Amino acid sequence: MNTKPTIVFLYFNGIHHLFHTAMTAMELARLQSRYQILLLSSTPQNTSLLERIRSIYPEVNCQIITLPPPFRFKYLNFKKKNYPRPKTMMNKAVCLLKNARAIISTSHETSKHCKRLNLKTPVVFYQYHGCGDRKYSFSPTIGSFDHILVPGNYYRERLLAEKITAAENISVVGYPKFDYLDKVKFSRENLFPNNRPIVLYTPHWDPRLNSFKTWGKQVFDYFAESKVYNLIFAPHIQMKHWKVKHGYDLNLEKYKAPNIFIDLGSISCVDMSYLNIADVYLGDVSSQVYEFVALRRRPVVFLNAHHVNWRDNPDYYFWEMGPVVEKFDEFEEKLRSALQDKSFFKIQEQRIGKYFALSDIPSSLKAAQFILARIESNA
Repeated sequence: MNTKPTIVFLYFNGIHHLFHTAMTAMELARLQSRYQILLLSSTPQNTSLLERIRSIYPEVNCQIITLPPPFRFKYLNFKKKNYPRPKTMMNKAVCLLKNARAIISTSHETSKHCKRLNLKTPVVFYQYHGCGDRKYSFSPTIGSFDHILVPGNYYRERLLAEKITAAENISVVGYPKFDYLDKVKFSRENLFPNNRPIVLYTPHWDPRLNSFKTWGKQVFDYFAESKVYNLIFAPHIQMKHWKVKHGYDLNLEKYKAPNIFIDLGSISCVDMSYLNIADVYLGDVSSQVYEFVALRRRPVVFLNAHHVNWRDNPDYYFWEMGPVVEKFDEFEEKLRSALQDKSFFKIQEQRIGKYFALSDIPSSLKAAQFILARIESNA
């Protein structure tokens, strides 16, 4: 029987959360032998992906545990959700969590659930699962965690400016998700039978902010008729998760064409495969745009279908990195100009240094070192 103290990583959300901490878990297992590293999964898809990542680290000893789903999700999933409620899975995991030295999560709700379950022993870490500007990334709920791991100095400064937490509770670790690219070399997938520029359209799932409900049909109609561009439609995978609740019509069979590729939730939607091969990013409020320009400076176009007053709004700083379509009849011209105008690349370059603290040391290793130092100082 293993009597080592444990450090637990939670994977109770969708696969879009997973890449932000999985490499950190592997580095932490490789870095020390005092603690047993447990990765708790709520779905077979999460488990399969965790196993894939573990295979990249063959020398690592960690344990991946798939918790059984609740009856209601397994047999009565009328809303066709991709994963059971994290609150339910926290309840199921309580025996594995109550004596852990640390819990690492990418969900805003974890700290609240730990308090609800009276988990007083673990140091509870929040790891950002994106890199955006929206208010969501700076929710006061983040301040309830014992420690926060952030991608770059921008996040540290804004968390402090908005008085969400104290400086000693923040560590700037970089962006562990990028370490996956260093481990797995992507080739340019041959998705299309031509060499046209590839536009990646990634609308966000939130109906209050996304462009798909309002302009999605027009976007598809435009590309269906286009002889100039290819389109990859890979929305935030939560759009499929919440399609029943928010009434998203994702029956897009009629738009399948040689120049249109549709993916509503495969691993390629979240592992930066499409971000890597696209020539143009088309989106609304998804923070994937920062990942896109971090890989290479390239054209980005934003759709203001929800008609927000975005200028000088800190929640929309990222819209300064490319043209913004205010009315859909501007779309064709702004897409064309984005491919020709490289003036936005300077802004993109400036943002990358602020938003991602990257160095020769892998971000996942830095995160593992900070976690270890924090729990040892708390011993």
